[in-house]
Amino acid sequence: MIFGIDIDIANLIVQAFIGFFTLGTLIAALRQSSQNKRNREDDIKRYQPSRISAWYEGGRNRTDQPKDNRFVWQLVVLRNESESPVYDVIVTCVGISGAGPSFKGEDNRPAFPDRVCVGTLPPGAWYTWLPTEGHGMGVRTAPETAFTDANGTSWVRRGNGSLEEIPMEPTSFYRLPLPLTWYGCKKLTE
Repeated sequence: MIFGIDIDIANLIVQAFIGFFTLGTLIAALRQSSQNKRNREDDIKRYQPSRISAWYEGGRNRTDQPKDNRFVWQLVVLRNESESPVYDVIVTCVGISGAGPSFKGEDNRPAFPDRVCVGTLPPGAWYTWLPTEGHGMGVRTAPETAFTDANGTSWVRRGNGSLEEIPMEPTSFYRLPLPLTWYGCKKLTE
């Protein structure tokens, strides 16, 4: 006997410790595997939406700009770098700073005039004209783009660039009155 402990009891304690350690390691590995699976699924789910972007571009030819003088028209470049189109695309002018429109498109009233319903956005670079109120003192705006991906999940790319999944299709998200006029977009020549 070593220190008054029977060898069989010491062996049993060591085996129990090894068993608990093995169980703990197995549980940690299963949790990590589950987290990795969720991360992969999230990456797959976000693949197409993360490849949709929009921005103002001022240096383009303005010959096809709408003639409605109530608005300051901004040319919005829409880029779909995925292999599939996205659907029900709606572009809304949102505030970035200053006392302009709301920072979130859904916080503007449903009849908000600074919005355009594009419809389908094929792969590639496209553009549309967005009516805005212009840029007052200290006001910065950007285009916010809501759309439904090829898997039927709806998203919004905020004016600050962040991407959020939304719980309903864009027309309901913005509470738009029906019927809507879908204006489409034009191919951007680089």
